[in-house]
Amino acid sequence: QSDTTRVSTFMFGNAVSNVSFRFLEGVSAGHHDVSHHQKDPDKLRQYQIISRWHVAQLAYLLGKLRGMNEGDSTVLDNSMVLFASALSDGNSHNPHKLPLVLAGGGGGRLDTGQHLAYAEDTPLANLYVSMLDAFGTPVERFADSTGPLPGVLRG
Repeated sequence: QSDTTRVSTFMFGNAVSNVSFRFLEGVSAGHHDVSHHQKDPDKLRQYQIISRWHVAQLAYLLGKLRGMNEGDSTVLDNSMVLFASALSDGNSHNPHKLPLVLAGGGGGRLDTGQHLAYAEDTPLANLYVSMLDAFGTPVERFADSTGPLPGVLRG
C-alpha cells in the first residue's frame, strides 16, 4: 500500500516447524503433526480446520488487495498472488498434483476465472515461466521448466 516494493513472499511457517494452531477451536496439535495423519479421523479433522484457516487468510488478503484502488483498477487486478504448498499430501510426502491458486489479474496479463489441470509431473517451474512473462520479465526456461504453461496468460 505504501508502494515500497513490487515483489514479496510470505510463508505461514516452515513446513516442518510444527507451528501450533491451538488458537483455532478444535485444534490441539501442531500443523506438521496433523499433516502426518495416517488417516486418523481426529488428525484429519484438525488438518482440515488448519487448511480452512489458511484459505481464509488468502481470502482476507485478496479482499484487501481488491479494496485498494490503483488508477482505474485495483491492486488485485495488477497483482499475481500464488497460494501453494510444497506437498499435496503431507502424510506420504507426495509432491505431485499440487493444489495451487494463482489469483489476481497480473495487470491484465492473466487469463482469470478458470481451473487448469496439467499432465502428471508437469514442472511447477513452468508456472513460474508464465508468471515471469506476465510480470514483464520473459524467459524461455527456469530451473527444470520445459516452457510456459498453456492457458495461464491471455492470448
